Amino acid sequence: MNDFLPHLYGQEKLKKELKRLLEDGRLPHTLIFYGDEGLGKTTAALDLAGVITGRTDKLWDSFSSLPEEDLQKMPVITLADHLVWYLHPVGMELKIEQFRTFLEAMASFDEKPHVCIIDEAQTMMAPVANSLLKTLEEPEGNIHFILVTHDLEALLPTIISRGERFGFLPLNKKDFLSLVESDPKRFSLPAELDSSLLFQMCEGNPGIALEVCDEKGSKEPEWAIHFWEILTDSSMPFSTLSTAEFKDRHDFLKSLRWISLVGRDIMVLSETGDVSLVRCASVSSREERIAPRWSGGRGEEAMKFLKLAETAVARYINTKNVWDVILIELTHIQKGEKKWIR
Repeated sequence: MNDFLPHLYGQEKLKKELKRLLEDGRLPHTLIFYGDEGLGKTTAALDLAGVITGRTDKLWDSFSSLPEEDLQKMPVITLADHLVWYLHPVGMELKIEQFRTFLEAMASFDEKPHVCIIDEAQTMMAPVANSLLKTLEEPEGNIHFILVTHDLEALLPTIISRGERFGFLPLNKKDFLSLVESDPKRFSLPAELDSSLLFQMCEGNPGIALEVCDEKGSKEPEWAIHFWEILTDSSMPFSTLSTAEFKDRHDFLKSLRWISLVGRDIMVLSETGDVSLVRCASVSSREERIAPRWSGGRGEEAMKFLKLAETAVARYINTKNVWDVILIELTHIQKGEKKWIR
């Protein structure tokens, strides 16, 4: 299987299914790749488009040579001799003009196989999605659509019903550790992390792992325990923490994951008192000090809410709003206030 979708690591069951459909001539004309960000959905879509069109090398040479700033500015990108079209959000959403550009060009396509990849498909507003429906209902025989999304529920049911879904899953620990060890240059671990802790933090997600490894000498564990200490000890945690600034959504998510990693330590310590179960050893003594203040199920409630907050950010809810709600909710949880007016 290594030579099929070669840029996609793991996802062997999905690769096997797609390869079988191709070999049997039953590949759907509309495919929906869904799963968490960072699992390789866009990579898989590009790899599959290369297989369908027979232009794998040319496609990847063109795509990888695009500067990141150009990629963000170009709403419609054509690759592999104009056989592969790649549409992605402009700003926060996919625009109807992008689809019009493709549909107008589609009228003059020759008999060669063509592929249209629609990335972040969950950002299509209803008018945009509806404009695409007729094309998906009556697809041309030589055109495949690959919709990529990390939020399947945000797609219109009518869009979902027109395609066949393929789910992407996090890697198991064995495959994750093998990936990290196979490419030590890309997965260059910060000093405070080992590969097992990275797996726990990223929950088997290679994309998240790359984000974490991108910042050498990270101060995130210190920042995360500082967050929990202020939340636990300060009489005015909101005013102290609400001024925190994040570069972008990915920066916010990375900080949120470190907060969750340290928070899981605090939750475990609050219920068991067993220091040997701590994963962030560099701040374990500080976690141990405040853990009793999160006992009685408060730590568990805090972790549930942080998971909910991460989902909200993934759905492009404003990070400042999410941050403020985190601070308010966790403050009330820490104080043991079960009911309060939201």
